[in-house]
Amino acid sequence: MVFTKNVKVKVLVAYWAHNLDGTNQYLDALSYTNTLCNSSKYNKCRGKVEIKYFKVPGFNQTGPKLVNGSKVDNIYPSYTRVLHAKYCVSDARVHIGTSNLVWDYFYTTSGVSFGAYDEALVSQLQGVFDSDWASPYAFPWQSAESSII
Repeated sequence: MVFTKNVKVKVLVAYWAHNLDGTNQYLDALSYTNTLCNSSKYNKCRGKVEIKYFKVPGFNQTGPKLVNGSKVDNIYPSYTRVLHAKYCVSDARVHIGTSNLVWDYFYTTSGVSFGAYDEALVSQLQGVFDSDWASPYAFPWQSAESSII
């Protein structure tokens, strides 16, 4: 879509204590679209992929209070302190779901999703996304080679 429709895509990725090991490599591949788009003077591509991580303060202070009977410094429960929203919004459509975008969720977990072409819902969800995108907790993603996160 970035090439053929000159679409500008914004991806907001949760950054938390349980990020999967290949996340940066996947985002590298996705980001490479920008390089391909601009790789030739013959490309008429004006699209772009922008990626940000969303880090909730305290994301790395989650987990059990005790490990092997010893107190640890965790102050938040396990699997918390994360932006856990799962939705996609375009200029005309929304898709809201409950499943994480990980392979095993598609074959081991039952989830629910909802899609609509409702103008009011599109506008409202776009406002939520824009607010998160502009949040002080959203940081520009960097390539895995230069990442300081």
